[in-house]
Amino acid sequence: MALTQQLISGLEDVPRVTVYGGLDPTRQTATVSFNVCGMEPSDVGMRLDDEHEIMCRVGLHCAPAAHKTLGTFPSGTVRFAPGPFSTAEDVGRALQAVREITERG
Repeated sequence: MALTQQLISGLEDVPRVTVYGGLDPTRQTATVSFNVCGMEPSDVGMRLDDEHEIMCRVGLHCAPAAHKTLGTFPSGTVRFAPGPFSTAEDVGRALQAVREITERG
């Protein structure tokens, strides 16, 4: 829960980033979906991988109806999912990468 809260709070502080979901780590799984205004999720995901060696998932995440409700259809979102071996440093690195990507557009 702490890593999910760090991720949600950190993404909410990045200009041009929209975070989706309930945003309450006590009431959700450790998955956090977001988009960067003006950028396709697939482009953000490729840059996270190519430039920062950070893995994420992009797209509709097997839930196109949910994305229609969110207004993110057909592109979907970028999704981070901290796991049992993730650390606060990993999340911090991911947040810094998102900041750099949004700054460079």
